[in-house]
Amino acid sequence: MAVNTSRRLMIAIIAVQLLLAVAYAIPVLTKADRLTGSDFRIYYTGAAIVRDGRGSNLYDLDLQRSYQAEVVAQGGAGPRYALFPFINPPHAALLLVPFTYFSPNTASAVFLAFDFLIAAWLLFRFWQISVGWSYLERTLLLTTVLGTEVFWYNFGLLTMTFFVCICIVEYYLALRAKHDTRAALWLIAATVKPQLFLLPALIPLALRRGRLILIAVGLGLLLGFLVSLILGFHIWLDYFRVLREVSAHGETYGAITTLMNNLRMILYWTAPPQAVNPLVYLALFGSLVGLFWLWRSSRQFDLRFALTLLLGLFVAPYLHYQDTLIAFLPAAITYGFARRERRNLISVFQVLVLAVTFVPALLLVTGHDRPLAFVWPLPLIILLMVTIWIALFGTPTQTDRDDN
Repeated sequence: MAVNTSRRLMIAIIAVQLLLAVAYAIPVLTKADRLTGSDFRIYYTGAAIVRDGRGSNLYDLDLQRSYQAEVVAQGGAGPRYALFPFINPPHAALLLVPFTYFSPNTASAVFLAFDFLIAAWLLFRFWQISVGWSYLERTLLLTTVLGTEVFWYNFGLLTMTFFVCICIVEYYLALRAKHDTRAALWLIAATVKPQLFLLPALIPLALRRGRLILIAVGLGLLLGFLVSLILGFHIWLDYFRVLREVSAHGETYGAITTLMNNLRMILYWTAPPQAVNPLVYLALFGSLVGLFWLWRSSRQFDLRFALTLLLGLFVAPYLHYQDTLIAFLPAAITYGFARRERRNLISVFQVLVLAVTFVPALLLVTGHDRPLAFVWPLPLIILLMVTIWIALFGTPTQTDRDDN
């Protein structure tokens, strides 16, 4: 009877999630103006500067401002901020140049199609990662992703998060399978948004995977050299200079600390304002040191990877709402472990599924659009980190021992 009840409940949740997915998808698919308020206008700005042969001045904020004004003008509405700067590394601008041979409106539609293809690839990988689960569990994983508002928010915002997310998934699979070349390629690809990948990128170093390190360093140096030939060797100093500017005056450029989903937001509310940046970078440095302690053994590789990824998100200088989509990978990894070896932890995932399904929907319905609708993932990320820590270092219950 309990099994039948559980199955009926899972089917009901799946049905609700599919209805929510349709509700979230409709405004995304029917949106007339995709430029105003989207990240794509930032990408188009940087790529258009490179396209016009002015790439050596890519990080000139005044130049970005003039280009972005032209892009926004085609969107039909004025910007909320004078400038949302292009702060991705220079090779990201080069990657995006083909989109600028369309008009901004057409390019945004093409980019949306690109995001849909990457999202389909991501869902396919989640289906593969969950092999060995029951059919209902695997279906629930996919519908939980589809039925979460942040999944569709990425489409509406036209972000590069889907691309970075699939890079991280492929990197994880290649690293686990000890395919060094493939892992190195995906590691380099993920650097289009390096703040989301800082700690996982150092796992090969912690594991002393010499061949992978050499391939990744070689590819990175080659990429850096080619970018420097095209845009000028000074471009990297300009890049770090603009990062420092946005870090110091983030609110001016739309990097609103109260909407972050990590340690930065916690420090904003608990520490003196002048201490926030130093503490964020101190925590990041401490995490880099802790990474080598965590990987002193490669036993339970999956869980260590999951914890490394989540910790990297938590201490990253910035973690916007759309980027919390990445947390689905460590959640899926950890659930797979829990159902095999630590069934006492499964109740945590039942709470997580209900929370990611219903909390954002309730916040939207009740009109709590800021800040709660943008920061609700933070306590869930912290809960998931604690769960992984318990799974790695906690003592199994007698029930878990009996099941195994």
